[in-house]
Amino acid sequence: MIRVEKEGIKLQVQVQPRHSKNEWGRLIYNDNRQWIQLKVTSPPVDGAANKACIKFISKQFKTAKSNISIIQGEKSRYKVFFVREYDEDKLREFKQAYPA
Repeated sequence: MIRVEKEGIKLQVQVQPRHSKNEWGRLIYNDNRQWIQLKVTSPPVDGAANKACIKFISKQFKTAKSNISIIQGEKSRYKVFFVREYDEDKLREFKQAYPA
């Protein structure tokens, strides 16, 4: 679900578009991997859901949107985001809410 690396963190997310509000969901398992749901209001059209995810994650970890990239699954519900220059306190809060 989340892995801290030297350059930043990798975040495994299962995106649920067209939801009533932007929020984290529950932990799920797929392909023997743990993912966290990210519910976004945007539809999966023309990259709108991807942009909504990046905006939400940037607020979650207090970093610029330019510090977040999709490194796997750009056109899939299952995505891996890479986050650089994040707030350590926000990472700790996230790990407490979603222990691996």
